[in-house]
Amino acid sequence: MTEINFLSSLRSFISRWKIVMVLFFLGFCLRLVVFVVAHNEIDEIIYIELVKQLDSGNGYTLQGTPLLELDIIDRNGYDKPLFFHPPGGIALFWLFYNVIGIWGFPLAQLFSYVLFFCSMILLARLFGLASSSIGLLLVAGLSAFSPIMAHVTIYYWLDGPLLGFSTLASAVFIWAVKRESALLAIISGLLLGYASLIKLTAFLIFPGITALAWLLCTDKKKFLRFVPYLIVPAILVQTPWEVYQWIKVGTPFPGWAGKPCDSLIESNNYVKYLTVIRSHWIYLSLLPRIMCTFIPSIFLYIFLWKNKSLRRQGACLFMWIFVVIIFHVILAYLGYSKVVRYIILITPPSILLFSILTTETIRRIELGIKSTFKKSFTAVILLFSGLSFFAEILTGIVASFNYYLCLIDPIFGGF
Repeated sequence: MTEINFLSSLRSFISRWKIVMVLFFLGFCLRLVVFVVAHNEIDEIIYIELVKQLDSGNGYTLQGTPLLELDIIDRNGYDKPLFFHPPGGIALFWLFYNVIGIWGFPLAQLFSYVLFFCSMILLARLFGLASSSIGLLLVAGLSAFSPIMAHVTIYYWLDGPLLGFSTLASAVFIWAVKRESALLAIISGLLLGYASLIKLTAFLIFPGITALAWLLCTDKKKFLRFVPYLIVPAILVQTPWEVYQWIKVGTPFPGWAGKPCDSLIESNNYVKYLTVIRSHWIYLSLLPRIMCTFIPSIFLYIFLWKNKSLRRQGACLFMWIFVVIIFHVILAYLGYSKVVRYIILITPPSILLFSILTTETIRRIELGIKSTFKKSFTAVILLFSGLSFFAEILTGIVASFNYYLCLIDPIFGGF
């Protein structure tokens, strides 16, 4: 009997991971669209030019390139001896470009997807979701087809590498705390530092992952020593760039970075739409229409409120999400572009939140709910959650094939 149970468990384990691999492969194939896109969006053109500048030894700048003569380029922000984004993402593109040539750009995006997906599976294991077929498949399905990640990885943008490395940093830090490994914690700090060299917004994940790690830490007294292992290496990696930028352009945090000037706004309708016409609340209004599982997550969180452990985990994940959103709402209010891909760092907590809460709700049904009303109410919530799960996957698929659009097109309503 013991042998039969073991073989049954083994078959279940193998079939579960086979489905995960199938979902990973389908997500990978979805991103092959990157090889057929024209790649003439302005940010892509800029990043390609920067890689070529580095490759020819002309430095990390657009000065001396014909791009500065284009009407769609704001010379006030780009005609500088140093490009304003930290160089981590461009360095990654340059590495792939130097080894493979022009195909290095799309392969760097595929690499980012692989990194993100594997990091999410590691997070699933750390949160105990890998032991549940439903939990693991929810994480794998949403990670493979997450709309914002599916959208950004078909362009030569920095957001894919940003999410890949920041998610890996999150997973390694939580793993470090659970294992009480100082070495892993330092590695997570270096990964976070590199992610911040892609975009400084990588540091927005810090409050969320430290709060989650504290919850999962078995010895709370030892936890505080892990926080410096994360943040100090990250700051040490980022600091040389800020010092160098201060020397070259006179400030470590240039206010003009990514903020269009008035003349460009008036002359370019697309830029005007993103900076003036779009409300700074667009991130909140589009969130439930793109990340379709977000509203069900709120209902499930309320439904499972009495579960103290889940209540705390959910609070930390919501904090991670809203720290990212509020920061970008503030930037939008100050006149920066309002593009949903900028909040890509909400992807890991959004997936984890939905997967953890849905798995627990299903477990409760399996254990048996005595009240007929509660049973019916739970079934309605799960039906809503299931439909939202497939809607989010469909949104990711649509976002990949609408590659002629530079904005995510929600399946429910416009931009």
